[in-house]
Amino acid sequence: MNEKRYEQLVHLLAIGVAIVLWFISVQFSADGFKFALPRYAWVGYVLAIAVTIIELVFNEEGMNHSLTIVAVGLLSYAYGIATNVLGIWAAQGSPDIAANPIAILFPALLGFFLEIAPEPLLLWGLMGTGARDFLGQLLNSNKANKAY
Repeated sequence: MNEKRYEQLVHLLAIGVAIVLWFISVQFSADGFKFALPRYAWVGYVLAIAVTIIELVFNEEGMNHSLTIVAVGLLSYAYGIATNVLGIWAAQGSPDIAANPIAILFPALLGFFLEIAPEPLLLWGLMGTGARDFLGQLLNSNKANKAY
């Protein structure tokens, strides 16, 4: 396999993995949102998809967006991480945190990973290096503010 074909394969795999991670994140997020009434289950899925789109928009310009887009983007990441953690926690059978406080570590790490990994992975798969991402936008805005 030559270098170009290998690079194309890695880019396609990155796109595929991003889509799978999004699916998992949406599922855990919807489970974490969980309404008691089944007829409202669709709301959790719609919110999870909306949060993903808002995150993609935020990643375009990060902190250089309007204040509303910045606030909604940051809240979307917070919402996505929180609902992912709750969904993973529920999938684990809601272990007793008082008996084992470290049990929250896995849902917290996985919830964070599932929320921030898919967008930059997809963008890298489509555009290559220099793709925008959540942490990069936060760090770059701090560097830009220090320059002034």
